[in-house]
Amino acid sequence: MGEWRRVSDLVAAHKKARPEMGARDVYKLLYQGVFGVGHIMGPEALPRLRAEVGGLDLSEQPNEPLSEPVSVTGSIVRVNLRPYLRSGYKPEHLIEAMEGSILRGKAEEFCIHWDSFAELVWSGQLSFNNSEVEAITKELRRDAPMPMHHTPEYREAYHPAYRVVRRRELLKILRR
Repeated sequence: MGEWRRVSDLVAAHKKARPEMGARDVYKLLYQGVFGVGHIMGPEALPRLRAEVGGLDLSEQPNEPLSEPVSVTGSIVRVNLRPYLRSGYKPEHLIEAMEGSILRGKAEEFCIHWDSFAELVWSGQLSFNNSEVEAITKELRRDAPMPMHHTPEYREAYHPAYRVVRRRELLKILRR
């Protein structure tokens, strides 16, 4: 399957589930699919996760899936915390999965995905704000892309609470 098609399918699936998704949210999605969440790992990862879990309203987002792909190959997934916790899984196991999911992403791979997304938008195949895509593209550090936060609109609409792991690491948790 061609790069454009894989990026298009991934982004379209997320946009369908979360219509308020903007170009910055797509950037974050593609970034996580290449680089994972290694930037938030360290001694504070478990306390930070426990604090976030403690503040969640588990009744929110009742239709949110347990996991969803964030990489074009499907090998990297977002584990949504609310359904994860509602299913009785432990934060400690998720940290173990994150530790087993440290990625050595390549800037070139991310840039290929972002450029594919930008072309899909500019050609009218995906509907996102052209000027937002253009601004992100101009600011993109192609040698060392930086992570971005979700847009306020996305945060307000969906209250995202998740961690990113390799799919195979999530499957280990689910088999326990």
